[in-house]
Amino acid sequence: NDNANDNENAINIQTSIKVKGTHLSNSNMPSFNGNIALTCATFICGLVFLPHSMGYSILPHQHGSGSSSRAAATTSDIPLEQYPTPIQRNQKENRRGFLTSVIEQTTFLSFLSLSATTANAFENRLDDKYADAIATTGAQPKDLGVATRKSRTEGSYVGLKACGNSPNCLASSNPKTDLPVRTISGWNGGSIKDVKKVIDTYQVGHNDIDGGGFKVMEYDEKEKYLYVQFQSYQAGYIDDFECWFNPKSGRFDVRSSSRVGYSDFGVNNLRLEYIAGRLEKEFKWTCERSKNGSLA
Repeated sequence: NDNANDNENAINIQTSIKVKGTHLSNSNMPSFNGNIALTCATFICGLVFLPHSMGYSILPHQHGSGSSSRAAATTSDIPLEQYPTPIQRNQKENRRGFLTSVIEQTTFLSFLSLSATTANAFENRLDDKYADAIATTGAQPKDLGVATRKSRTEGSYVGLKACGNSPNCLASSNPKTDLPVRTISGWNGGSIKDVKKVIDTYQVGHNDIDGGGFKVMEYDEKEKYLYVQFQSYQAGYIDDFECWFNPKSGRFDVRSSSRVGYSDFGVNNLRLEYIAGRLEKEFKWTCERSKNGSLA
């Protein structure tokens, strides 16, 4: 994420361009050169495979009707005229029509690949300096949201996903005994609307993080759940932030995590500190803090 996380993940580079349905524009940020390469590859694949799909085989055919006769036949048993190459077959049919059809279909596939991978950066990023860079977004976790989850120490719990062992995540739903160093306390506040207001006016690039902007991916006021994607400025790393009111604890659980790399150099902590600080100041929320003032 930005200067710190970009440097870290340069070591753990995992370039991936994903096409994920409705999240297409948020998870794909290829460069112009990347588009050209992908389009050319699609065009070549079309030239290779489309003839076969259209009935033009580059392999010799046998016209025997029985499997036993085909098994017994050898190369020398088959007359030359029964080996219709693409050119020979095109001479019998319509070569111009064949080539035109192949070109049209591969061009169409190439256009689809180009349009599928061409996407804009988040509209609220700092500027367009790195907007066309190939983004290392990482795959969106499939287990986000509220669910019944296994606890390492207390059986199970209902809430947001717990963090793994990598120091690039903080969460509050799971029992602290599961992973104390990655677990913080839930926040005491009034409404999920307060969190949404803070996100809507989020300062892109504060503390040199999230310069790539952000986007609210899901907001359910009834279920009191909010999911936001944040992006780093240069490399385009995507971090996932969630907030949900936990009726059992009476607090708002939060989770902020990176998708790629190992260390985040404190980026997720800075993000949570920013959001919590504004909630405390503007909406009188209460967030547990340690003696040094950091979230606990």
